[in-house]
Parts: sequence; structure tokens; C-alpha cells
Amino acid sequence: MNPDLDQTLLKVEALEVSYHGRCIIQDLWLKVKPGRITGLVGPNGAGKTTLLKAIGGLIRPVTGRIFFQGEDIAALPIWEIVLRGLVYVPEGMRVFPQMSVLENLEVGGYLDRSNISARLKEIFELFPELERKKYTLAGRLSGGEQRLVTLARSLMSGARLLLLDDPFLGLSPRLTSRFHDTCRGLIQRGLTLLMAGQHVARILRGADDAFLMEEGRIALSGPGPDLLEHPHLQDILFDARLP
Repeated sequence: MNPDLDQTLLKVEALEVSYHGRCIIQDLWLKVKPGRITGLVGPNGAGKTTLLKAIGGLIRPVTGRIFFQGEDIAALPIWEIVLRGLVYVPEGMRVFPQMSVLENLEVGGYLDRSNISARLKEIFELFPELERKKYTLAGRLSGGEQRLVTLARSLMSGARLLLLDDPFLGLSPRLTSRFHDTCRGLIQRGLTLLMAGQHVARILRGADDAFLMEEGRIALSGPGPDLLEHPHLQDILFDARLP
């Protein structure tokens, strides 16, 4: 077992990842503590999405190790990683439009159907608006409601750690605020979030811990609000002060 399991839920060591023959991530080290929101920001092409996909099992690393709950998961198939409680939520994840909200959620629990009823109860406590519309076709929901369905569907697997790729993409300011509240609610329920994307200020203001990626490596780390004010981050991400 990982000797610092009590302080580290996810640990990435000396990771190198290539995509289509090009090295995207090199010698990357990162730790995510349990029960916190960790932000990951950086310029386009820095490797943020590639890193999340590698952690989630969608891309195999060339070298390095990825520990989740003390176990090296770098060589495991995606379904094994999901069963262990680590779920990647991609940018622009879609609902199944011709299925009801309830059916969308049930799909999320297909790997482990033994606890679907209990998880549905938890989901509806967290998202009461989804319970009210559980028999509505998901394709008829607003864009913000569909985003909540995709997030809730990911939780149906029994996730302990969610990897959120650009979660604020396309959200209005009102829905962004709602999503922030939802994230904090998830933390209070014992989940951990690793959140990456281009909405630098939105991510860092709500992050307990944060990392700046540049050219496939971690360039800076610290509390999210502190990192937002760092001069180097301001220099390379000139829109960091934007809402």
C-alpha cells in the first residue's frame, strides 16, 4: 500500500505520455489529496486533457506510475479503473437524448448494479431538480440541466474521484454558480475533484489546491486563489482575471 495513503488519494510519478508519436507529457509529478477540489490550468496544448485521459485509463503512458488509493492503476483497463472509483468526465459529455433522465442515470451504474437504488436516492438528494424530471426525455432538458445529468450519471458508478475536463464550457454565469455549489456539495459528501480547463479564474477561485501545466510539466503549484495571483501565471494566461 502507498505509505502516505491517508494524505494522498491520487499520485502521479514521473509520467510520460505520447500521442500520435509526439511526446505530450514528460516527467510529470502530481498529488491529489482526498476531500478537496484540485484545479489544473495551463495554456492550450499544455497537456491537461491528455493527463486526465492518462489517469482515467483512456491513454496508456509510456513510462511512469499512477497510484489511486495506493494501487498502481496505469496498466488497468478503463472499466477496472471506474470500478475502483475513479471516473473521467470528458469535455462536452452528452446525455442520451431519447432516454429519460432516470434511464440516463441507470446507465451510469451498469458496472455495479447492486447499489443502484441507494445511489439514485443520493443523486436525487443532491440534484432535486433531476428527481422532479426523472421521467422527462433528457434531450428535452435545458443545456444546464443536461450538464447536471451527465455529472450525476458519472456519480452512479460509485465514484470517489471525478476528473472533470472543462466543466464550465458553455455555462452561463448563473449555471456556473450553480455548478460551483454542486462541486462543494460533492466534497461535503466525501468525493474528490480534479478539475481542468481553460476557465482559469473560475477553476482557481474554487480550488483548494492547484497546478499550472506548461509544455507537459507542472510549472507551479499552490492554493488555487494564490496561484491565480502569481505573476508567472498572469504572464502566460493573460485572461486569468476574467470572470
